[in-house]
Amino acid sequence: VASRRIHRGLDWLNFFVADLQTGFGPFIAVFLTTHKWTQLDIGLALSVGSIASMAAQVPAGVLVDAMPNKRLAAGIALAGICAAAMLIGWLPALAPVLLAQALHGMASCMLNPSIAALTLGLVAGSAVAGRLGRNAGFAAAGAAAGAVLMGAVGTWLSSRAVLFLAAALCLPALWLLRP
Repeated sequence: VASRRIHRGLDWLNFFVADLQTGFGPFIAVFLTTHKWTQLDIGLALSVGSIASMAAQVPAGVLVDAMPNKRLAAGIALAGICAAAMLIGWLPALAPVLLAQALHGMASCMLNPSIAALTLGLVAGSAVAGRLGRNAGFAAAGAAAGAVLMGAVGTWLSSRAVLFLAAALCLPALWLLRP
């Protein structure tokens, strides 16, 4: 049976992962609009992210299953998401944004199965449903907190600051993955 500290770590990992992923929702479109992107270009960038995500689902799951260290898999995915947010924030040109969107799509596909694998390794079979529910609860709270925080940052600072905040939120998530 895992310790309470490990369970709380997984709780907060789910919170911060949902929190940082919020930065890739409508905030990207707002940021790109402020940089004079057309609706067509924004749609292209968002589509590249969606296509990369769909294409990476099975390979990312296989990769996570093959990796003996699921925390490392989650850490690699978080680093990819962080890099994507920073790349978009620093270089809002077409090629870097398309690359970042593809990176984010692929990294997200690796992060979700990593968290699921960590969850399965943490609890007995009879407790999986409860633990998944707890994961979802912390993820929902993180998404709500992220939306409020990023909305405030976008309003009072800048839409670019939202992307840097998303990248910064990777840090506590990475810290929670430490042994």
